Amino acid sequence: MLLIILWLIQDLLTVFTGGGMQIPGVFMLGLVYRLLVDDGTESEDSLWAIWSAFAAGILWDLRWVGIPGFFTLGYVIVVMIVIQVWGAIPPSSRGASGTSLIVFALMEVSQMLPPLLPVLILGGSAGWNFFLMQQIYSLPAILFCMYIYLHHVRNNKV
Repeated sequence: MLLIILWLIQDLLTVFTGGGMQIPGVFMLGLVYRLLVDDGTESEDSLWAIWSAFAAGILWDLRWVGIPGFFTLGYVIVVMIVIQVWGAIPPSSRGASGTSLIVFALMEVSQMLPPLLPVLILGGSAGWNFFLMQQIYSLPAILFCMYIYLHHVRNNKV
């Protein structure tokens, strides 16, 4: 339910800006955060994330891009990267301070990859400007999500 609310917030923020400003991928941050704090790392336990990313990507593509597949591909690739990288870390080491950099990198990938795919495929200098502005606007959201994650780790000893 929280992921649906995050997708709607992301969509409403895009509507309020008239689609002229790239809004941080709040939905993807929520999805990556949930993958990182969930105990299940088996592929069957993470199947919900792949389908959630697929559905959200299709809806985003149909709503804003108009060509289904760009953000869908990016969302699903991000989920697969997070599952593979986080699954490679032993559960006993996930709460260590050294994993903070990995968590930051995974959250940054969630903000970088989906908007980068349409720019790479379609090209154009205007796309690069939107992409760079989206990265600038995403940094505070990533740092806030990192703060929440580190607070969760400190309190729950993930």
